[in-house]
Amino acid sequence: MSADWYAIGLEDGARGRSVERLGDHRRACAKHNVAPNAERYVAGRNEGLKSFCTYERGFSEGRAGRAYGAGCPQGSTFPAGYQRGRELHELQRQLDEVNRELARVKTALKEGVPNPRTRSAEIERLEALTREAAALESRIAQYR
Repeated sequence: MSADWYAIGLEDGARGRSVERLGDHRRACAKHNVAPNAERYVAGRNEGLKSFCTYERGFSEGRAGRAYGAGCPQGSTFPAGYQRGRELHELQRQLDEVNRELARVKTALKEGVPNPRTRSAEIERLEALTREAAALESRIAQYR
């Protein structure tokens, strides 16, 4: 009933929430016959976005694999940071996949592969995966 809509918008903006969040507030308040002050909310959200829409925050969000839906203002550095973070996220995902396959091949070789051709193919696969992992690790190191 006595909400500070500027403060609510400020908090939502600082968390990178989209302006559609106001609709959630509107629906929740309608149950109590209260309407949010959209103008104050948007003003607060826009101010809050200033602390969210940074390169560093974008990188962090992208690196964590989170979706981008904040709607940062034109000229914000967030999208560039987000893109770089997403690239690193994807490289790390690929490295994890390669490492799982490496572990599988190593286990198979340790347990013994009786067929010489199959064993030779697994050794070649191990070498290729090792090279791929090293290349991915090198690319990941460039992001840090």
